[in-house]
Amino acid sequence: MNARRYHRIKTEAEWRKALDVSHREPVAIYKHSSLCELCLMASDKLSALQSDTDPPIYEVVVQEARPLSNLIEKELKIRHESPQVIVLHKGDAVFNASHWDVTASAVRDAVARTAL
Repeated sequence: MNARRYHRIKTEAEWRKALDVSHREPVAIYKHSSLCELCLMASDKLSALQSDTDPPIYEVVVQEARPLSNLIEKELKIRHESPQVIVLHKGDAVFNASHWDVTASAVRDAVARTAL
């Protein structure tokens, strides 16, 4: 993935920064387990998000950041599933997908809808 657009987050402060960025441009929050085969497949699909027009991706590895995962779930009121991608725009969740629906094209479509 494009290193300038990819960030692993583990803390509430990093989560707040991602929320702040979402007020300037849409961002994707990717929550997953590092031990799940389906999550590995979803990560491969999201690796296509490398262009400068794709949203920044903020990755939460649940085993490394369970409290952060729980905080995101509570604040966005979106039940955690793994893998899961959430697109934020202006601090609000505008798209949420899990399992087989976690794809680069779904994220791009969600981002395109924010421009309407």
